[in-house]
Amino acid sequence: MDIERQIQLLPSGRKFVCTGNATILEAGLNAGLALAYGCSNGNCGECLAKVVSGKIEKTRHHDFNTDNDPGAGNRILMCCNTASTDLVLEALEALDTSEIPQQHITAKVKNIRIVNDNVALLHLKTPRTSRLRFLAGQHVQLGGNDLPLSNHSISSCPCDDMNLHFQVPRLSGDSFSDHVFNSMKKGDPVDVMGPGGNFVLDENSRRALVFIAWRTGFGPIRSLVEHAMSLDFKESIRLIWIAHSKDDRYLDNLCRSWEDALDEFDYIPVDSNAIDGAVDMQEIITKQLNIDLSRLADHDFYVAGSKTLLDSWRAILIGIGLPAEQLTLDQIEHA
Repeated sequence: MDIERQIQLLPSGRKFVCTGNATILEAGLNAGLALAYGCSNGNCGECLAKVVSGKIEKTRHHDFNTDNDPGAGNRILMCCNTASTDLVLEALEALDTSEIPQQHITAKVKNIRIVNDNVALLHLKTPRTSRLRFLAGQHVQLGGNDLPLSNHSISSCPCDDMNLHFQVPRLSGDSFSDHVFNSMKKGDPVDVMGPGGNFVLDENSRRALVFIAWRTGFGPIRSLVEHAMSLDFKESIRLIWIAHSKDDRYLDNLCRSWEDALDEFDYIPVDSNAIDGAVDMQEIITKQLNIDLSRLADHDFYVAGSKTLLDSWRAILIGIGLPAEQLTLDQIEHA
């Protein structure tokens, strides 16, 4: 049985567990922490950390010379070491989107799955030495092969930064969409530029979470949900996915698996004809979500979808008492 070692980061005080021979960087990313790193291969020095207490064990050779770092005493590369005891480390973390660098990576198509007439699930894999740093809920621009850049939300968790997932809508006249549906194949290169956007979790909040997605607005919502799960979020989570029909909720089984696996997770699929007016939308909040309006301020809401949906939900939620700062919106241009 693999031994677990607890690692605490300074100055944030955040803690995570390192198991087996996983590197400290791998363990931290898997736990949902936005640690600073670059090549992940021992060459760049971006993941340099200082050992305050505890012992480490080197897992791979690295070319970066830690002795060249000013004040190099007890400095290690998190990508090349594991913990042999409990550790306390001084390490850099990205605390908001301004601390995530802009990147240009060429990934390759791992898989394309057209799930219905309107949506393709695109899986890209980055090089091991050039993985994408991003925060859950952010978006990037995709292109290459003489195609114009096209903006798409990342629908996967930063904890698996080599595997990037996207939910691409079919858009008539859009070059990238046409390429995905008609001619893109496994192994094709795709340029990834970014990330951008501020549709990210407030990790300092201990309020319950409510996620609302309209059609392919589920992309960034999925990223946020999986990130909350990697953080071992203790409060309740509710997910509403609104679409024209069940077929448009193309990852319905995934949502139901979350509900089955997590005690404090509720999945509420909604057909759009059930919310034709503001009164119906308010009924969803008060009845289907089962939230006492006097406790509305105990929740953080994250809503992704079309401008019409966002305008409606903003008016309803703030109108019934949700503090504006607890509502985060992401407009998906072609949701």
